Amino acid sequence: MSHYHHLTISERESIWEKYLQGNSLREIARCIGRNVSTISRELSRNKGTNSYRPSKAHDNYRRRRKRCRRKLLLNGGPLRDTVARLLAEEQWSPEQISKRLAIERGSSLVSYCTIYRALKKGIMEPKGNRKKNRYGRFPMEKHLRRKGWRGNKKSNKTPIRFVHQTIEQRPKEAEDRLTIGHWEGDLVYSSFHKVYIVTLVERCSRFLLTDVCCSKKPEEIAKVMLAMLKGFSPEAVRSVTLDRGAEFANHSKITDALPHVQFYFAHPSSPWERGSNENTNGLLRQYVPKHTYKRPFSRELLAQFTHKLNCRPRKCLCWKTPFEVFHSSPLHLT
Repeated sequence: MSHYHHLTISERESIWEKYLQGNSLREIARCIGRNVSTISRELSRNKGTNSYRPSKAHDNYRRRRKRCRRKLLLNGGPLRDTVARLLAEEQWSPEQISKRLAIERGSSLVSYCTIYRALKKGIMEPKGNRKKNRYGRFPMEKHLRRKGWRGNKKSNKTPIRFVHQTIEQRPKEAEDRLTIGHWEGDLVYSSFHKVYIVTLVERCSRFLLTDVCCSKKPEEIAKVMLAMLKGFSPEAVRSVTLDRGAEFANHSKITDALPHVQFYFAHPSSPWERGSNENTNGLLRQYVPKHTYKRPFSRELLAQFTHKLNCRPRKCLCWKTPFEVFHSSPLHLT
């Protein structure tokens, strides 16, 4: 199967020479091995007031060639402003932006590869001011951060000695994420502000609850967790899976106040058994690093961070947000 090739400068010179000699279009086409319609289009497009000139025709061709290329989607306009806002303010990834735009606006407006290329070229921010993504890396650059895995470090926590229900006793609907109401909990510490953040993540929707505790005493942790859970219906809070840290030793006080809530405990040094909670804690560390934090910390600021995570599309949720899945209420975010 033959493929079309653009006319070269030598072919245009042959057309000019044959045309001056008075040859017909079919004769010119036969001499240079082209279709007669190609010769006709070439003369009609580039035949100026001073007859046909091959150099002028080739210049016109190169100018039209540059002009016929697709315009850059993120070079300006409302789409560029939307993508820049979601990148800078909401800290969404390019793939999250692309898929969420397709869901809300009914078509694929921009691919995540296009957003990555725009970031690499500096279109999305001023030149010379390349911004890192939320993991502290530059877009489109490969970093092999994990050169070697050292395994789990030995925990210095004093574990709960008497565990009533282990993770094997957790219901199947909790294990398979079939229903709303099964949570995972943990404690996140910020050494810079000397505060503890209690995190609860719903397994099915990945919906996050957070609150601040000034100490890791079991009675304080239980009090904070009870305040976080008591505002929900029994269908929304069925069970909570925790690790065996001593800070959760007073979980029975929560069960006394909320009899419908059952507590289950993972095995020692097995964070993967609470994978949803560990993953969400990693996302929260973007806003609350372990050692340094430049902005003042408050409950209001923590609520803003939590809201951002709950309104961030997730690939595991088919690009819905945890808020939408947990509350069964669609949002318009773009």
